[in-house]
Amino acid sequence: MKIMGAIALALCAAIGFSACHKTSSDIKSKETRASLPLPPFPDYPKPQSELTADQSGVIYYPTNSPYDFSRVLHGFDKATPTIGKGTLVLPQEMNADAPVPAMIIMHGSGGIKKGREFTYAALFAKNGIASFVLDYYGPRGVTNETPYVMKTMATTEVDIMADAYAALKVLGTHPAIDSSRIGITGYSYGGMGTRYVLDKRLKAIMAPNVPPFALHMDIYGPCHQNTGRWNTTGAPYLAIYGDSDNSVDPVKCAEVQDKLREGGSVVEAHIIQGAGHAWENASPLSEFGGAYVTGCDFSWDAETGEFLVNGKSGKFQSDQDMTREQRAAVRAGLGELAGGCIGQGYTVGNNPVADKKSKTLQLDFMKRHFKLL
Repeated sequence: MKIMGAIALALCAAIGFSACHKTSSDIKSKETRASLPLPPFPDYPKPQSELTADQSGVIYYPTNSPYDFSRVLHGFDKATPTIGKGTLVLPQEMNADAPVPAMIIMHGSGGIKKGREFTYAALFAKNGIASFVLDYYGPRGVTNETPYVMKTMATTEVDIMADAYAALKVLGTHPAIDSSRIGITGYSYGGMGTRYVLDKRLKAIMAPNVPPFALHMDIYGPCHQNTGRWNTTGAPYLAIYGDSDNSVDPVKCAEVQDKLREGGSVVEAHIIQGAGHAWENASPLSEFGGAYVTGCDFSWDAETGEFLVNGKSGKFQSDQDMTREQRAAVRAGLGELAGGCIGQGYTVGNNPVADKKSKTLQLDFMKRHFKLL
């Protein structure tokens, strides 16, 4: 459950500091640009842009892999085409005559976990809500054996934004799902993603011709990173995190929540006493020695899309004509910006009390905003 996947802070340690230094020096000229080998995209079945009334289970849909935020702001239509993957879980009683609401579910940086994503999908289904569990790693060649750092290098937070909006578009075509009542939720890294796609500007770029997400639920997503703009789609936002989770700074989260309110969203936030990180996971509660981001603000320049740490950019940024592998090398070099932004150790694992409280809060939020009460 390491949180640093958003910018791959751990990459220098993983590949060696000399490699990071070489990356920075070699990116300078097009002839000597460094490349970081990434897993190849898998050979998936042909994607669907429209769904049928009886369709559920694994679905492949068209998306893309922009990799960098600059590509979203400048040339999103030219981003690398990708086939996305998700699993649609439906309530037992549903039909096209009475379309149901749905939730897109985004996993954390460690991937889909036992006791979490599909357990939530089953819970939602029992309450009359469909779910689409995204796998944003598999479509980019990541497997269970892929080292953690490579997972977060192969799939950036920007790729996750693209998958979320692509899933919104395809899910809205299902005859038994109400396209005006599709929300999004996520855990940790995925929770951060739910906050990114509140950005009104990104909605206009990534999914201009469909209704926006009806609601956003951020479950223990760290608050150190933002998109550089705070104008939201106006959708309501729920944040839930624990007071024993060092990876989620309550002061920083309160600042972010105030910004989202100013940007146009109704915000609800709940801090669960005694709760750490990933309380619904099957793994036992323990002190995890992993790193997390602390004391720094990460964002993107609102005009150029350059990655910023405390408002400062690195020496090198991606060019529009770079490959994904070359962009990954630039990303590796960003570690020099964030060397003083790392904390170590936080509480993680199963906590039935926190799990019950969190699920109760989530169901209440969805039922109110989906008008199921």
